[in-house]
Amino acid sequence: MRLRIAAAAAGTALALVFAGCASGTGTTTTTPSAEEPLAISFMTGSAEGAGSNHTMQALVDSYGNGATLEMEQLDASMDQRIQLLASQDQLPTFFQIGTPSQLIELHEAGFVADLEPVLEELGVLDNLTPFSVSVIKGLYGGKLLGLPLEVGAEGFWYNTELFAEHGIEPPETFADLEAAAATLQAAGVQPFATAGNAGWPVTRLIAGYLHRDLGPDALRAVADGEASFTDPEYVAAAQVVRNWADAGYFGPAPGALEYGPAQDMFLQGEAAIYYNGTWVLSDFTNPEVNQIGEENIGWFPIPAVEGGAGEVTQTPANVGLPMAVNAKTLTPEVKEFLKYLVENYGTVAMEDLDIITGFQTDAVSDSPLVAESAETISGLTEFVPWFEALQSPEGTAASQEGGTALVSGGLTAEQFMEQVQAAQ
Repeated sequence: MRLRIAAAAAGTALALVFAGCASGTGTTTTTPSAEEPLAISFMTGSAEGAGSNHTMQALVDSYGNGATLEMEQLDASMDQRIQLLASQDQLPTFFQIGTPSQLIELHEAGFVADLEPVLEELGVLDNLTPFSVSVIKGLYGGKLLGLPLEVGAEGFWYNTELFAEHGIEPPETFADLEAAAATLQAAGVQPFATAGNAGWPVTRLIAGYLHRDLGPDALRAVADGEASFTDPEYVAAAQVVRNWADAGYFGPAPGALEYGPAQDMFLQGEAAIYYNGTWVLSDFTNPEVNQIGEENIGWFPIPAVEGGAGEVTQTPANVGLPMAVNAKTLTPEVKEFLKYLVENYGTVAMEDLDIITGFQTDAVSDSPLVAESAETISGLTEFVPWFEALQSPEGTAASQEGGTALVSGGLTAEQFMEQVQAAQ
């Protein structure tokens, strides 16, 4: 039976050491070259049982010859923890990291390896998909500073049964999307399941409008100092989302809704539209979690803005929390395991968990929804960053805290963008 592990939102403060999880399928056993068993340390931003945790443990177990894995599990404070360990020169062998600017700084300080020459040396660079490499290089200073443990294409998931019941077609423009939300609201159905408490699901919507209105370089223009979040056209994007909140499209208390309950609302048929990435597929294909059935889930890209400069083929995408490699512990023995990981990670993640990664694999999901999503991702050519992707940790915090306040009524669109710009 296929193992199903529901991916939980990062936010549970735990620090654990795992050992003895079940091995994944689709791998071959190799023998490490070290005389002593290889001890691997891995710091993860994922909750217990999530994809990277399971897959890493499965790979270490199947690697053989007594290799062990020590896993530390972090919550939203991972940026601070990583900075502390770097200052003490105690970073683990592998560690997931979320903020691009921090990863670039760690590389420049000699803590993080540029993996492109390493994987070329090992003969496995082609085991990464070209799109995942382009995403990582586009976000991390033009270098391959991490491994794509997931590749997430973002867009709107929707309840096909509710859409059909209320005569709604997948929206092609933002005007269509607002009309659909109004129709659902009038029928007593909450339009959007949006975790306002987390902040980032709100800023994703703002970024989506910006990309369709101003084009794919809208956020990079701010990062390069060519534009400001306080410019009228940027404020207008935040105003769209604030208007939706004022209309009740996010429910009565959107700022209090957390990630898990928001997803449950969608999967239990209590909300019709759910913006998120393809990383949620492991929950969508889990019948214990998904009460509406995966056959009743559809997807549409971020719609166009009429007269806007963006194209619907420009897809918000990321590699989840990429896994960096400690340049100071990259011994020949670790390189051998790294080679094994790159060769097998994608197969284990897909076969065990239905997770789409940035690693090449012949494994195909028996879920039509997952298979279709994997095919969509394989055809992607142009990505756009998420709202905080090019911001500092301070900017990220200001954006996400402000996103919660925006949909709660605590900040106007102008105040939100002023707060974000001040933190840049």
